Amino acid sequence: MPMSNHANLVYHFLVQRVPEKMVVTYGEVSEATGVPLGVAGGAVAKSLYEIFRECDDRMLPPISAIVVQGDNLYDKFRRHGMPGGGYLCAEAESKNAANRKRDGGWERWKNTPRPADTETWTMLKMIEAHQDMVWDYNQEWPAML
Repeated sequence: MPMSNHANLVYHFLVQRVPEKMVVTYGEVSEATGVPLGVAGGAVAKSLYEIFRECDDRMLPPISAIVVQGDNLYDKFRRHGMPGGGYLCAEAESKNAANRKRDGGWERWKNTPRPADTETWTMLKMIEAHQDMVWDYNQEWPAML
């Protein structure tokens, strides 16, 4: 199923940013693409979910992992940052076709209601490994997902 127009805009922006090997914030994505933020990340978050699923289906690194919360830029070099809980929900729903690292506890993000976004920190090493997969990917990203 083709991705939405918003997801395509976000994907192309992320592909352009990967060579910098620096995470970007949800706000930066919205500002650069015109895809609106809103409650729970709005259309940006929905687009990232679509991108995550497409990357997983194609066995690509999870490029959506490089989009992080602006107030969670804990790495001064911006190589790593903390995405919102929606990222872990997508991980919990996925088949993990790309064979991403999974630390114990990721399964609880399948729960309803999901854990609070502040609990994403329990998955720090796993998320950093996912971001590193993106930085270490040495092939050309597909023009379209």
